Amino acid sequence: MESHPIYMQPNLLVDYLKHQKNCYLFLDIDGTLSYFTLNPKDSIVPYSTLSILRELQKHGIVVAIVTGRSLVEARSLLAPIELPIAATHGLEIALNSSFSKFEDEDLNEVNTLFIDTLELDKIKQDILRSCALYDDFFVESKPYSVALHFRKNPVLADEAYRLMKEVLKPYPDWVLKPGKYVWEAVPKGVNKGTAILYLLGKIMNKASNDTCAIFIGDDITDEAGFRAIQDSKKIVEGLEQPPKGLGIKVGRESTCAHYYVNDIKEVTNLLRNLLSFCQTRDRSLSGVIKVNSHY
Repeated sequence: MESHPIYMQPNLLVDYLKHQKNCYLFLDIDGTLSYFTLNPKDSIVPYSTLSILRELQKHGIVVAIVTGRSLVEARSLLAPIELPIAATHGLEIALNSSFSKFEDEDLNEVNTLFIDTLELDKIKQDILRSCALYDDFFVESKPYSVALHFRKNPVLADEAYRLMKEVLKPYPDWVLKPGKYVWEAVPKGVNKGTAILYLLGKIMNKASNDTCAIFIGDDITDEAGFRAIQDSKKIVEGLEQPPKGLGIKVGRESTCAHYYVNDIKEVTNLLRNLLSFCQTRDRSLSGVIKVNSHY
């Protein structure tokens, strides 16, 4: 992992994007757009942030969400705006309000992965039984995974790992994903990197050059996303000029991202400056069109 990413100042991002015709912006939710709460269900994305995302859409920036949240939760946090979403680390895909499907062929780059719902139900039951004596644990049941949160008492991190590892012993097709104060059981091969590449393949204008793809995230699970988006050869196959990829880490933890910002407030500042740049650019283009229309 890189130990010295570059600090991403708002004007640095804008200067970079001046030379790009198209921008695809991928965002995590928790720790990136919303602050952590003891109970994940209490988290919110501020309305001011949602307004910025909606305006970015209007100015031609393609905004997409890549999150460990379930699709239902992600949509609720983002309402009333609608965005392409890769939820549950890519297990659930929604390109718009009318399209949502489970893409089993994209979960693993090597083998086709099939979700055994009976196994998942057993895993959920086993976790609930194992955690019955722990008041500070919170078990989050998702459609295709299950997470054990220990936000209330971070000292229980090792115990949470031990319990989850023990539960998964009989299930070789399931693995543990670490996160901030959480261990999550997911099918093998699931990660945010493949989720981002899948979304890009669906939403990208492949006939256009001078394209940039950006991913902003804060957690360990976002590292796969940084690696994928920064490897231009992997982003979208068959392009004459692959898009340039930028990974931006929220926080100062060790990361493979090339850039970082310190906190959620600075993420919001990046987005706000990006919007200001888009508004100025579009006003300038509008003025050129009006002048040319007189000739």
